[in-house]
Amino acid sequence: MAITNEKIIQKMMTEIQHAKANQQNHEKMIKHIEKIHLLCELFLDEKEISSVVSEPPSQEISPEEMKAMLGKSNKPTTYQRSTLDDDEGNGDSIFDF
Repeated sequence: MAITNEKIIQKMMTEIQHAKANQQNHEKMIKHIEKIHLLCELFLDEKEISSVVSEPPSQEISPEEMKAMLGKSNKPTTYQRSTLDDDEGNGDSIFDF
């Protein structure tokens, strides 16, 4: 169920009137201003959602990206094996005990 912008603006105006009426009580005034802030966020969130929906996602994948994802890169990979100079090590693998 969608709420119309007019209804939100009416609620905002009501909260503004309550905030003005409670200017002498700072805590009550702040609570009404917080409600106004939340109502404003409804408009901002709606704007973000509509902009996200209106942008079509990019579906194109270049051949180089596809090869990289499949592990078929044209770039040569070099693996360097480090030798252990430590007396406590038994081999190149962490599973060599």
